[in-house]
Amino acid sequence: MTFCKAISFVFFLFFPAILFAQPPVLVDFSNDKVGTLPSGWNSNGMDKAKHVYSVEHGEGKRYLHADAKNVSVQIGLEIAWDLEEFPILDWQWRANRFPDRSNERTKEGNDSVLGIYVVFGKWPFPRTIKYIWSDTLPQGETLDSPFSGRTKMIVLRSGRSQERTWVVEERDVLSDYRRLFSDVERRSTMRGIGILTDSDGTQSHAIGDYAYLQTMKVHPSK
Repeated sequence: MTFCKAISFVFFLFFPAILFAQPPVLVDFSNDKVGTLPSGWNSNGMDKAKHVYSVEHGEGKRYLHADAKNVSVQIGLEIAWDLEEFPILDWQWRANRFPDRSNERTKEGNDSVLGIYVVFGKWPFPRTIKYIWSDTLPQGETLDSPFSGRTKMIVLRSGRSQERTWVVEERDVLSDYRRLFSDVERRSTMRGIGILTDSDGTQSHAIGDYAYLQTMKVHPSK
């Protein structure tokens, strides 16, 4: 558990070169086969990942389904884009079953029904923002991961009032990065996106869905 959560996405940060996607970026699962891990996504625990994550179809769309029972395994997509031009990351997710007794402030309780990572910089010193839907922490709280100070967590949703409901999130990732990592250069390489639904610390069961992720420009009104 400690290695997996403390060192996020080592499996793709080892690569010295990375191709920049031509923004805007849209990551969805419309072309992936139902019942399989989506194409291009990797993990340093592929055997486990194939049992946790799979593309499913329902309500007129394909989405990534995560069913984690007593396990923690991340999947990640190596992708980069210009955060100065496209700082907004937008996605849709759904919380179906929350892990028992979770408390992301502690190592023992650091399980979330839904988690989206964005990774900056290069190995061995990457920096990571993790956006979570927590069962217990208050919405809006920002905290260090109990496994690594280089991973900052932001609680976007809290509690079960919207359980089993698709919810759209929108974050200014560049603004979050500059606010949380003020000691580093103001412009950094966006290295990848990751997903983690886990329940190993609490030895329970978490189920969630992810529909898409896309980048956008700042709205003119902002």
